[in-house]
Amino acid sequence: MEYSIERSHFEYLRWETFFDEEKSKIFKVKEKKIMINKPSAGRALKFWLRDVYNNLGKVILANLFWTVCFIPSLLIGIRIKQNLSPPAFLILMTSFLLTSPALGGMFHLSGKIALNDPYIEIRDFFEGIKKYWRKSLFLLAISLIIPTLTAGALIFYSQIVKTHPIGIILWVISLWILLFFLLMQVYLFPLMITQKMGLAQILKTSLLLALSNVGFTMIIVLIELVFLLLFSLTGIIFIGGASTICLLQTNAFIELSKRYTGEEIRKERKREHRSPKQFFREIFMPWRYD
Repeated sequence: MEYSIERSHFEYLRWETFFDEEKSKIFKVKEKKIMINKPSAGRALKFWLRDVYNNLGKVILANLFWTVCFIPSLLIGIRIKQNLSPPAFLILMTSFLLTSPALGGMFHLSGKIALNDPYIEIRDFFEGIKKYWRKSLFLLAISLIIPTLTAGALIFYSQIVKTHPIGIILWVISLWILLFFLLMQVYLFPLMITQKMGLAQILKTSLLLALSNVGFTMIIVLIELVFLLLFSLTGIIFIGGASTICLLQTNAFIELSKRYTGEEIRKERKREHRSPKQFFREIFMPWRYD
């Protein structure tokens, strides 16, 4: 499932040499620029909705494992809701790290779904846990620490703006850090499952992808935040919402990858009409595949 996106330019020039027999000279001819397809947020969303529908049972079942891991955080959050303090908040954030193995599993499963792997089983979820739990733990910790610190910095600098003008500059810098981290987090876990990269390289590449594709990434982040809020308010987050967000990020990354690989990396599959029987079998027996 791994492929390279190491090309650094969105369009490139290819040179060819040929021998002119008449003039006995070698000429270097520059081919016209080959334009790499620009990523389409609409196309990513279309594939995302299709993947959720076609794999609804697996999405729900994987999400339920994540919910089990999330129960300690939920109980701690309910208990400290009336008396929130810095130590209690630290305990809450630490308990949330228990969901990191399940995240690794959900993203591994999402990668196989988004790439149209013909052999998808629920055991792929457990394979992802075993393969990615360490990286997932680190990336989730970063995803909790940086927003928490920058949010705290925004609150602190807003307090000192009236007395120290430099507080405005520091507040703006903190805001930009938070915004760009929200953009780059879209690519953290998809890079983890598709690229052979160290953790530092994942963070660097995620930032570069976000900076180079701000418009596309902003659309994905806004959609992600809207659905995350909707899923949280309705409780769907515990049934299938978390897995659905994983699929959204994975499809967004795969759509963006075309810009660097120059080709479609989703496997071609014949489009077939699904009968009601197949649909319900996917829901109630998601561990089976056609």
